[in-house]
Amino acid sequence: MELFYLIYLLVVLFSSFLIIFVAKLKIDLKKAFLAILPPALVFIIWDIVATERGHWEFGLDKMLGIVIINQPIEELAFFLVIPLFYIVAWETIRKFM
Repeated sequence: MELFYLIYLLVVLFSSFLIIFVAKLKIDLKKAFLAILPPALVFIIWDIVATERGHWEFGLDKMLGIVIINQPIEELAFFLVIPLFYIVAWETIRKFM
């Protein structure tokens, strides 16, 4: 499936917000993104350097094809969406344990 990565990220993002709503979590999204941003920037820079050096490449034929600094938009979104999901999971566990 050509848009699998994008669909996967959208499902994870939707699930995060669904859990926030259903579990009635009080998550400050601004603080969450401020916590996510520094490590995301480190890994994005690492990805940029690694792809420029040829350590790996992305199958752009299986993605949207939108590229920013040799990174597919899905890869950049990954570094925001997945950590947000884990913050939501952590806060859900904290609330119910």
